[in-house]
Amino acid sequence: MKKAVIALAGMLMLGNFDAKAIDPVKENSESFVQEASVKEVVDKYIKASGGLDKIKGIKNMELVMETEIQGMKLIIKSVTDQENSRLLNLTEMNGNQVAKTVIKDNKGMMISMGQEKELTEDQLNSMRSQTFVFPELFYEELGYTVTYGGLQEVEGVSAHKLILKDANGMQTNDFYDAESGLKIMTESDVAGKINFKDYKEMDGITVPTKMIISNAMMPMPMEATVTSIVFNQELDDSLFE
Repeated sequence: MKKAVIALAGMLMLGNFDAKAIDPVKENSESFVQEASVKEVVDKYIKASGGLDKIKGIKNMELVMETEIQGMKLIIKSVTDQENSRLLNLTEMNGNQVAKTVIKDNKGMMISMGQEKELTEDQLNSMRSQTFVFPELFYEELGYTVTYGGLQEVEGVSAHKLILKDANGMQTNDFYDAESGLKIMTESDVAGKINFKDYKEMDGITVPTKMIISNAMMPMPMEATVTSIVFNQELDDSLFE
């Protein structure tokens, strides 16, 4: 459940920010001895998030978040229509649209600062996971190669690391709390580092309500707070125009 923040992180790369290195994840501590398989990590995450039956019952999700950058308020809205393989990512600043991405019918369009650009096949393939609310259940369908990267320390927490590579060879590292099973961080060259915090139950699904974004194009980490999550609503086709 990270697509809106990843879209925001990508949008922020278009801004004029001073580059700043992302803090590396601490390598394995000697006290970490328990390892796991990819399936074990994913199964525990799905169970912690609400259970397989509940997660499989998700048809769509609307997520709204708020944050600030340089004193300006940003509203980020993401609509994931998993049932119909559609996606909307919309970012507004002070009431004005600054970025919009739409994926439907195996095509994608990105609008930024009034400029429209059709997504390339490689971009579309890399973003395809965002049409799933819990892409962990669809690794094979997405064509991902997933390997277990061992236990690492993330902000003092022992976490299982999964290494994902899409069909384009783009790598993403996901980290899951070894105790709770919940996803606590994701990192990639595209989105930088995103920490997931303050998990709460909404409609029987356990979701993060705060996300901390660290990106080489931002001068400091940015905090985004979830203001609304709605599952399985009737979606108007006009949303994806």
